[in-house]
Amino acid sequence: ALLIGQDHRGAMRALLRYAREPFEQVAAFKAEVTRSTADTMELRNGVSLSAYPCRPAGVRGIRAAIVCIDELAFFTSTDGNPVDAEMLRVARGRLATTGGKLIILSSPYWQAGALWELYRKHYGVEDSEVLVWQADAPTMNPCLSAGYLDRMRSEDPEAAQSEIEGLFRAGLSVLFDPEALDAVTATDVRELLPSKGTDYVAHFDPSGGRRDAAALAVAHRDGKRGVLDLIRAWVAPHNPAQVIGEAAAELKRYGVKSVQLDRYGGEFPAEQFRLRDIEAETSKSSTSDNYLALLPLVNAGGVLLLDDADLLRELRGLERRRGSAGKDRVDHRRGSHDDRAAAFSGALVLAARE
Repeated sequence: ALLIGQDHRGAMRALLRYAREPFEQVAAFKAEVTRSTADTMELRNGVSLSAYPCRPAGVRGIRAAIVCIDELAFFTSTDGNPVDAEMLRVARGRLATTGGKLIILSSPYWQAGALWELYRKHYGVEDSEVLVWQADAPTMNPCLSAGYLDRMRSEDPEAAQSEIEGLFRAGLSVLFDPEALDAVTATDVRELLPSKGTDYVAHFDPSGGRRDAAALAVAHRDGKRGVLDLIRAWVAPHNPAQVIGEAAAELKRYGVKSVQLDRYGGEFPAEQFRLRDIEAETSKSSTSDNYLALLPLVNAGGVLLLDDADLLRELRGLERRRGSAGKDRVDHRRGSHDDRAAAFSGALVLAARE
């Protein structure tokens, strides 16, 4: 009995804990347990209840009587790539010779991915072999308090659509296709050294030093392609003035005499750069606008990225939402960051413009 969650600890905490309960509370079931470990329970009939993270390679070769997948809509690898479709494909293979059932429990998210495709193809289809049950949170868990539900709905109506009402979010999608990003990434290249005769541009995403990281990106134009030469980030907590001093040193290494700043950075970063003989000008476009301008460049192979795991993770996690005024908005997922991505997009768009 294969239980699959986003990560190993989550699979053990949620799925295996529920599965263990009858074998710990019911005497007849308790007698069937021959061995129990942190992530596996073995029974007398030869069946093992085992918890696994959503790593497709990790469950290949296992023969299962039943597979239970928790939160399929949110399955991603450690580098931010979605693995929901591949995990679903591998899970079905574990049941190929047993005829066992595949059970998926998940909150919905955007209208894309493996869960959305299952819903789109099978929900309400009478003769389908796949049964899709859709219900709101109070129906599935009557113990949820009315106060909690009301607070969720008022504080974040958009998130409440999926977390409470059980509805897929309309107008929400991943900005960059993972394969398109892979195609424009220079494998194993972390930085490009300064080259004489090359004109470089730079974008700095400042931080107050308490919560978010500050990030610097340096890029240049190579024919019709924008090339990322350097990406640096200073995680919080940090001293903003000291960070700007280190960023200025990097800019001088590339011969950059003027840096573009995020439009919401305020006057402090600009003043600090000027003290170090580097001009600073505020970007005329927002970070969201830069992301949208970068999208066709990535899809057309018009950029070259460094093989920086943190940067690629941030880019893969960017979400595109349909704006109320007809203009799309791009931002990072809740709980994540996009400091490196913001600096990168500003520099690459600037390089393309130059």
